[in-house]
Amino acid sequence: MKTTLLALALTAVAATSLFAQNDGDKLIARVNGREITNRDLDLVWDRVPVEMQAQYAKVGGKKGFLENYIAKQLVVQDAVKSGFAAKIGAPDELTPAAEAALFDRYVREVVAASLITDEEIRKVYDERRNEFAVQEQAKLRIIRALKNDNPAAARDTISKAMLEIFAARSEIAKNVKGSSEALAALGVKFAEVATRVSDHDSAPEGGALGWVPTHTLDPKIAQAARSMKPGTISGVLDATDSYQLVLVEEWRAAGVDSYDAVEGPIREFLLARNMKRVMDAVSKKTAELRAAGKVELFVENLR
Repeated sequence: MKTTLLALALTAVAATSLFAQNDGDKLIARVNGREITNRDLDLVWDRVPVEMQAQYAKVGGKKGFLENYIAKQLVVQDAVKSGFAAKIGAPDELTPAAEAALFDRYVREVVAASLITDEEIRKVYDERRNEFAVQEQAKLRIIRALKNDNPAAARDTISKAMLEIFAARSEIAKNVKGSSEALAALGVKFAEVATRVSDHDSAPEGGALGWVPTHTLDPKIAQAARSMKPGTISGVLDATDSYQLVLVEEWRAAGVDSYDAVEGPIREFLLARNMKRVMDAVSKKTAELRAAGKVELFVENLR
């Protein structure tokens, strides 16, 4: 009797699993030959915030979401067909996340591109020029030894690091042709010593600080960054709490970002401010793509 009950239970579980599997594989739409199953839709649905899922529940639930997904599929297919996807390096096999990223870029850079004119962007740049002011900055690598209770030991550490790097610089000058290649080789050596010697948080990254506003640096470090030529290495710098070596990779004077540098962000700002126009453009585009393509719905299979 127990064996019979167990067999029946196992059969019921197997039937349930098979039903769930078949249900997930059911075709709910076909967009220009691209089949969409319940499982495909669920992968995207599960990425939607709970609050937005609740909004969909008020306007058709999963069916409304499916319609929205089909519209996005049409745009994504057009992005691939037009060559835009390949141009921006989108992967051949698009995951849900990759599809979403491709859709967003295609909308911004193609579908809605004509909504924002160069004149509008230039006007914002001219009217808000003061917002694009940039501080004096330096792109640095550092090797640091904190003084703590033993400044002499810290200085000795940095002095030895400097001698090692300067010895390597002499060898690089003898063996490496071309100034850019020599600077690159020197940067590699500096990074290697920084990783091994520096007590700064940047040590694992070869002492790289990236771009840093000079006013945030110790005055002696800032002055070195300001006065040194890009690609050169300082001597031992006696900062307030440490001894340091500095490699100046680049330096920027205070000023205003160029129009070319901020054109993209301004366009994004204007698109966000004109979202209704953007959505209207997307709706128009998807309607055209749907009319020119072939969309089949099997909503009776939608779970």
